[in-house]
Amino acid sequence: MKTKNETIYVAYIDTPLGAIKIEATDRLIFSLTFASEAGPSNPNDLCEEAAEALRAYFSGKRKTFDLPLKEASSAFAKKVYAETKKIPFGERRCYGDIAQAVGSPGAARAVGVALSKNPHIIAVPCHRVVYKDGTVGHYAGGDEKKRALLAFERGAS
Repeated sequence: MKTKNETIYVAYIDTPLGAIKIEATDRLIFSLTFASEAGPSNPNDLCEEAAEALRAYFSGKRKTFDLPLKEASSAFAKKVYAETKKIPFGERRCYGDIAQAVGSPGAARAVGVALSKNPHIIAVPCHRVVYKDGTVGHYAGGDEKKRALLAFERGAS
C-alpha cells in the first residue's frame, strides 16, 4: 500500500502488443497495464527493473517474474494471483483449476472476477487462464491481446 508521502513513478514500454504502463513507488510495483499510448514518464529503479523484465519476456528470454508487486486487497485475490503465477510459461489452466487449487471449488466465476482486476499483466499471467472447454475467454487487456500472448508463449516455449 502506498504511504502518504510516497511518490508514484511512471514508465512506458513499447511491446509487440502496444504500450505497457508501469507504476511504482520506491518499494513496490503498483501496476503493469496496457496503455492506449505512451505518456510522460518519470521512472525510478523499480520501473526500469520491470521494463527490463518485460523486454526479456517479449524477447523469449524470461518465463517467470520475481518483481515486488503490490498485493491484492482481498485474501481470495491474493490466493488466486499466487496460484496463477505458478502456471508455467506456455501452459494454460482453466478457471475451475485455479478455484480448486485455492480451496474454493465451484468458485470459477469468482476467480474470473479476481483475474479481471489483476493490475499486473504478464507478471501475474492471467492470460494463461482459459475456459474449461479451452476457449480463450476474456481479458482486461483485450481478447486479441490474450490470444496473441498465448500464441507467443506457444511459439517461444
